[in-house]
Amino acid sequence: MAAFEIRPRRATELVDASFQLLRRFYAQFVTVSAIAIAPSVLLRIVMRDRLGDPTKIMANAGVFGGSVLLSTFCIAIADAVLVIAASDGYLEGNVDLARAFHLGVNRIFSVIGSTIIRWASVFLPIVLIGVVSAVLIPGIAKGQSSAGVVGLFALLLILLLTWWTIHAGLRSFAMTSAVMLEGVGPISSLSRSWGLSKGCTAHVFFSLGLAWLLYFVMVMIVTAIGQLMLTVTIVGILTTILVIPIYPLLAIVSTLLYYDLRIRKEGFDLQMMSKDLGAAAPLPAA
Repeated sequence: MAAFEIRPRRATELVDASFQLLRRFYAQFVTVSAIAIAPSVLLRIVMRDRLGDPTKIMANAGVFGGSVLLSTFCIAIADAVLVIAASDGYLEGNVDLARAFHLGVNRIFSVIGSTIIRWASVFLPIVLIGVVSAVLIPGIAKGQSSAGVVGLFALLLILLLTWWTIHAGLRSFAMTSAVMLEGVGPISSLSRSWGLSKGCTAHVFFSLGLAWLLYFVMVMIVTAIGQLMLTVTIVGILTTILVIPIYPLLAIVSTLLYYDLRIRKEGFDLQMMSKDLGAAAPLPAA
């Protein structure tokens, strides 16, 4: 039996439902977050001097790169498990961590692949445009007596890149959900997410935007308070630790938004209703 009414929701309703789901299964969600983020916290504690000072980061690029890869891997696991947990809590009213971890680990390589494809789709065009611009702008500057044309070109380019980063990030938001809940591959998950979000970009923007805004506000408050009393290194460690109890909200909102788009476009609520009616129907007489 579904824990929540399966129906389309506005952005504010989605975030509210996500908070309700987080509160109902808070221990399970935070357990997942803590297990996944713990290696990053440990690494920051052990190598706090090398990861807390920008000059030392540049001198230890290998260590910094390794820490980024470890964090990315841990976050990928967390997202995979949290998607299953959020889905089970939303649809079934129950969260089985053993099942969620089992499915998450089994599909972790697909999740990592979809993550790589997602960020490539967001940033690769930016890199290509940047390379082209590096070639064209000097030529434009030489051919003009005024810098106005160059400035206008650079402004338009910045606006284009900003639009693409936001647009591609929004359209690809459901890739992990598609991998975990539909069993599709990394490449198929991109087209699946792109198709679900078609015509609903504003809804995705406001739903995810509210969640990220709340997340960043909480992180910024913690960071600001810490910087007044603690060193930069300790603030980094403390911020990483305090992300643990609030990070699941992002995955929950994303999962509920994925289902919301399926409700709007595919009648997922009717599918669930017919499934419940079929389960409740009496068996025919022998």
